[in-house]
Amino acid sequence: MGNRLKLTIFSASCCQPQTAVYDKRYIELIKQVIEESGIEADIDLVTATEARISLVYFFVGAIQPLYAKYGPAVAPALFVNEKLTLFGGVPTKEKLKEVLEKAASEPPMPLMW
Repeated sequence: MGNRLKLTIFSASCCQPQTAVYDKRYIELIKQVIEESGIEADIDLVTATEARISLVYFFVGAIQPLYAKYGPAVAPALFVNEKLTLFGGVPTKEKLKEVLEKAASEPPMPLMW
């Protein structure tokens, strides 16, 4: 279909373990959409704590202003190719499909290094 997507789900389950169920639902929905759409993607889940201590997830800092304003309600959030795309819960299947198909059809990001 297009380029391989890097999907990162930002989770607040480290601070609020009861929200882990939403992370699981999000991952299942993503897997369903990519299977049905033929989109190629790598899926990663990162907690707020892990994102703060790891340089690998530097891009998750984009959610900081929203997190400061709304707290953990912004999670789960989806980063597509390191860009904050959806936040504030698990989207509908239709919305997720629309977002992922659009991202898959865009040209790949140039390497910075």
